[in-house]
Parts: sequence; C-alpha cells; structure tokens
Amino acid sequence: MNYTVLVVEDEYDQRRAVIERVDWAAAGFEVIGEAENGVEALELLETLEPDLILTDIKMPMISGLDLAEKVREIRPATQMVILSGYDSFEYARKAINYNIISYLLKPISSSELSEELFNIKKRMDEQLGKIMPKQDPDLERRLKSMQINSFLLPLMLGSNEEKPEEAELNATARELGIIENGDLPHFCIIVSKFKSNDGNPATGKEHPDFIDAILGKYIRSFSFLVYGRVVSLAIISQPGELSNTLDLPLKEIVQTAKRMLTQSCTLGISREFTELSSCSATYFQAVAARRYTRDGAGEIRFINDQERDGEIEIDHVEKTVLKLEQLLKVGYNEELSEFVDGLFKNSTPENADLLLMQILATVYRVTSNAADKSDIVNLLSSNPIFSRMTTYNSETGVKNELISLCLNAKALISSSQKRDSEILCDRAVNIINERYSDEGLSLTEVSNELAVSPNYLSALIKKTKKKNFVSLLTEKRMKTAYDLLLCSNLKVLEISKKCGYSDQHYFSYCFKKFYGDSPGKIRSAQRGE
Repeated sequence: MNYTVLVVEDEYDQRRAVIERVDWAAAGFEVIGEAENGVEALELLETLEPDLILTDIKMPMISGLDLAEKVREIRPATQMVILSGYDSFEYARKAINYNIISYLLKPISSSELSEELFNIKKRMDEQLGKIMPKQDPDLERRLKSMQINSFLLPLMLGSNEEKPEEAELNATARELGIIENGDLPHFCIIVSKFKSNDGNPATGKEHPDFIDAILGKYIRSFSFLVYGRVVSLAIISQPGELSNTLDLPLKEIVQTAKRMLTQSCTLGISREFTELSSCSATYFQAVAARRYTRDGAGEIRFINDQERDGEIEIDHVEKTVLKLEQLLKVGYNEELSEFVDGLFKNSTPENADLLLMQILATVYRVTSNAADKSDIVNLLSSNPIFSRMTTYNSETGVKNELISLCLNAKALISSSQKRDSEILCDRAVNIINERYSDEGLSLTEVSNELAVSPNYLSALIKKTKKKNFVSLLTEKRMKTAYDLLLCSNLKVLEISKKCGYSDQHYFSYCFKKFYGDSPGKIRSAQRGE
C-alpha cells in the first residue's frame, strides 16, 4: 500500500524542492499536504491524518522534536522523519520516544532522500506487518494462547459454578504468563467491536491479534473473541492512572483500524481492579461502556466517563437484571419494552413477585446513579405501581405499568446524561477561562482534574462546543490579548506572557493568524482611530 505524507519546512523554496524533486511515488508515498511550521502541521494533522510527517528539526515556534511529541499525543499511528543538522546522541535518544522512524542528517540531496524513502517504506511495512493479523506458525505458542483463552473466558462470563479462590487464580495466571512473579497486578477489561465502511459488523478471529499487537507496544494484554466482541485483559503498571496509561494505545487502535483495515472501531473500558475473580463484573462494565459510544461523542469510552463513582457492583446479579441495566442505560425503547414483556411471558407465577422486586430495585439503583434525588422522587411518585404493588389481580396491569416505569426511567437517565455532558464541558471551559495564562495547560491536565479520560473529554468538547480543546484555549488567549492591547499600556511581550506564551514570536504568529494582523498594527490602528 502507499503511505500519505505531510511535509513541514519553514523555508518555502526548500519545502517545494523536497515535494517536487523527491521521487515519492517510486518509493510508495504520496504527499497530501505541506506546512511552513509546526503550528500549521498540527492543524492539518487532524484533517489530513497522514501516515508520515517529514519535518526539519529546527523551526520557529515549535521544533521538530516538540512537533513529534505533540503528534504522538494526537495521532500515535502517524510516523515521523526528522531532518537535522545535529549529529547528537541526545536528539537521537529523544527521537526514539516519539514514533520517529528515521533520523536523517543534513545536508541531504533529493536523490539521497529518494533512496532513503525505500528504507523508510520497508520499516513502515515491517511495523504494519507486526500489527496486521497473521497465523502464528509456532504450535507451542498457539497452544499456550488457547490455554490462556480457556482460563480467561469462564472468568469473563461468570460461568464458574463457584467463585474461585483468588490465590488459585493468581497461581494459574502466573503459570500461564498472564502475570509475572513479583507483580502486584492491576487489571482492566477492554471490549472492542469493528464495523466495515457500510456499517455492518466486521469483528472476526483476526482482530484479537490486531488488538494485542498495538496494545503490546505499551502494555501487556491478552485478547480473544467472544460473542462478536474482542475482549482484552490489560495489565496496568501504573495503578490509578488508567485513562492516561491507555490514552495512546486506544487512539492508535482506532486510527490504525480506520487507515489499515478500513474499519471503524469502538472500545469500552472497565474500571481498574486487582482480583481476577472480578473479571465477570468488570467485563459487563466494559460492555456497557462501549455501548455508550452510540451517542457519537468519540469511539473510546471508559465506564468512569459515563457512570459516577459508586456505580453499583454487578457481581452475583441475575442475568436478567444485567440485561435490564444495559437497556436502561444505552438501549432503545423498543428493546426495553420487548425485554420486560418477554420477562413476564417466560416467568412462572411463583417467580412473578421476585421478578417484580428485581425490576423495581434495578430501576431505582440505575436511575439513582444518573439523576438527581428530586427527579427520582418525581419518577417514582408519578407511577402507580408503587402504591398498588400488593393489590394487583392482573398480570397485564403489572407488566404495562412496569414497562411505563422503565421507559420513563430510561428517558430520565438519558436526559441526566446529556445534562451531565453539558456541565462537564462547561467546567472545562471554566478551567480554560481561569487558567489560560498557564502555558502548560493541556487537555490531559484538565481531564485528570475532571476525573474523565482525555479521549472522552476531547470528543465531548467537539460534539458540544463544535471546537476542539486547543481551539477553545487559543480563542480565549487571543481575545484576552486583544483586550489588553487596546485597554492597557503593557508591552507585547508582557501581554504574550499573561496569555500563556513565553515566546513572543509564537504569540505574534498565532495572533496574526487569528485576527489577520499583527498585535502592533492592531494597537496602532485602534489608537489612531
């Protein structure tokens, strides 16, 4: 396959020479964009989604290495080639950390760069080959993989007749290489699904290896296929930083699936846990989390993004209740009505009372995690089933009022989720408005403060505010700078620092791009008037 390229060079003639004189097509590349500095490159990154960026290391405002660091945060699937006049081990060492596939010393001629592109293409193909699924020829490794799957599958689905002893589970996990001696293991469950471009389910037996190949670049994981989903047990080395640890690998999975498999991928992530016996409960957390992606606010969803702390544990809960919880949270109205109706059709008279209590308890617990207390009181008081629970003679009457209660509860949950999303975005904007002068203010810092994942906050801001985090931050800084230019006697350097820019040239560039003219000219023009 051919790879797409974005060329970044601040000297126009040199940039055009690289684009026009290098034989890109012969090596299997296509130039799809160009930028004169790192700021422009970052703006083009999200729209063009290049496979490769070729950049000079020495550029105004953002150096090549700084650009590489930011590119890795936004699009870890993109590789970098650095052109540099520095033959320094320190530069090369940093380059390894930022997806830099080649580090080339200048001066380099067009023909030399053309030849080097064949080596770069070979390395990218090798990396892709490690990710793309293929049959492992090693029989012993395949048998080991089957043993791991046989061990984990019953844990995920809760199919063990008795809750297994934790010590016994850990011993087996160490024997299979899932955890290592000396580990104090922390885990999470990741559930993923793939769809083709036409929206049809595409998750297949090749996808567990695809997931593990990408996750394996960052953390240890074990993935297998179950019920049309890829289920992954991830071992976390930094307890308490789940969303930050998984930020890059999950982005890379989504981006690589889109570019290399031409498929969309959605992922749900459970809470962190320490006991393998908790796999079943956390598996259902991950399943529910993935279903939340239906709202269009990003392909990656952590259960903590969506459900408040103290969300009910679902260990030892009947499967009917598990399904009801999922439908209340992320199901469709028709599904919910049919499910409750089906419960009554399949229930014996002896179990009807128990079933009724289970449904009522589930509705209350799930709703209380999403809505305010006053809303819950209104919901319960408006449905007659609570006042007539012991006086029903008609099963149909019970069923119809239960369906009505469940539908109203679902509407309340959806409304509360939407309101919570708007509140979360407003809180993020408030942080920007209060701390825009902090040069280091970042999406990750804000998401940690709000106790959600960076992926979710980024997608939520785009959906709600129609802009990304950086755009909102830049807009606040520029508008503040404009006011200070007109309403104070501060120097431009002082204004730039107050607005979060230590580099005056970078500030002036951003200001001119935002307002169409330099800070000095705007100040002079306004005061002249």
